[in-house]
Parts: sequence; structure tokens; C-alpha cells
Amino acid sequence: MSNTNRTYYSHDAEQRATRERISLTIVCLMFGLGIGTAMALMFAPSDGKKTREELFRTLEEGVQSGRERVEPTVAKLEKEVHDLRKKVEERLS
Repeated sequence: MSNTNRTYYSHDAEQRATRERISLTIVCLMFGLGIGTAMALMFAPSDGKKTREELFRTLEEGVQSGRERVEPTVAKLEKEVHDLRKKVEERLS
């Protein structure tokens, strides 16, 4: 994730903006995969079986790439939720 150097007035606003960026990234990734798939099928120089195998491999690579990009953000959000939960429990105790 890139640092936008924005000032957020609450932690909720920052988390909401992060979730929106993640959602937009996933939507764009899926849209790109769909366009790429359509183009590959239209201009495929090889037979159907070979094209399906290549398409499946490319799709797997795209999904893996998406996971690699999303996992650090998910881990960061999980840590922030854990830390927040811990702070709330400490204040309630």
C-alpha cells in the first residue's frame, strides 16, 4: 500500500479509506482479469485444450498475485483490531 500522507480525523475514517482502497483494487483486478480473459479467447492462436490450460494457469497467477497484495493489509487490519480490542478491555477493567 502506498502512503497517501493524508490526515484522517479519526481512526475509523482511516480504516474506512483503507477498506475502500482495498475494495477498489480488488474490483479493478477482477475487471482486468475479465478483459484479459476475453482478449485471450478472441486472439488465441492455439487449440481449445491448450488455451484452457493457459487460461487456468494465468487465472491462478492472478489470484495468487491478488492474495499477495491483500494479505499484508488484512494482517495489518487484524493486528489493529486485536490492539483496539485489547485497549477497550484494559479500559473496561
